[in-house]
Amino acid sequence: MDCQSSIVKIHDHGQNGFTLLELIVVMVIMSIVMAVLLPRLSGQLMGSSLQAAVSDLSSIAISARFRAADTGKDHVLVINTKSRDLKLLNGKRSNVLSRISLPEKVAVANMELQGKPVSGHELQIVFFPRGTATPARLKLISGKQESLHVFVAGANGGVYVR
Repeated sequence: MDCQSSIVKIHDHGQNGFTLLELIVVMVIMSIVMAVLLPRLSGQLMGSSLQAAVSDLSSIAISARFRAADTGKDHVLVINTKSRDLKLLNGKRSNVLSRISLPEKVAVANMELQGKPVSGHELQIVFFPRGTATPARLKLISGKQESLHVFVAGANGGVYVR
């Protein structure tokens, strides 16, 4: 019985929780850390959206290339700057096989098809069953004016980024 009463007495004299001053100090430290880190993180996020757009474009182009070789029919990659999406169409262009939207902060510019500038808001790259494609190039630009050039080689249908 003596043991239990001494334990209760110890708990009666101890503090429970944190003081208001301790909580304020922790909040101030967290605010300073966030103020230092947020500008750096936002820059990395901007670059990551550009990388995500390049990755999406590359993956859908590779899919078009392999589907064309597998089915023996042309497949078309459509890049629409107005609706900001990438579509993969079957050879008849009647079925949308896949669709990916570009990240909000990424724009498409300087579109060329077979070495000629594309007028309008749509670029259509055809992938042929023998592994070739319509040669094309375009520029992806992020909100911070970072940019990457994407090339589709006609001879092998490969997608290259520079």
